[in-house]
Order: sequence, then C-alpha cells, then structure tokens
Amino acid sequence: MAKERATLPPTGAGLMRFFDEDTRAIKISPRGVIAVTLILVALEILLHAFGPQLFG
Repeated sequence: MAKERATLPPTGAGLMRFFDEDTRAIKISPRGVIAVTLILVALEILLHAFGPQLFG
C-alpha cells in the first residue's frame, strides 16, 4: 500500500508575502524618516546645550 501524504501549498521558500494596498495613511519615504530623525536629534542636542539658559 502506498502511503498517502498530505501536501502543503508552496509558500515561496518560507518567505511571507505582503501585498501592497492603497490606504489613506501618510506615506513617508525612508529618506524623510531619516531626515526627521536627524532633525529631532539635533533639536535634542540644542535643548540640552542651551535649554537651561533659555528656560531657566
């Protein structure tokens, strides 16, 4: 008797697949995220340096 095997559907070598969907969310490029991060870091450094003089 031959063994019956249950075969699973192919999954793309174990990689998950995500489909792009159009949503109403704000889309920011990776460059934009890095730019905003660098601006926030610079602002934090400036506040640490000059904050006590400005805000008491």
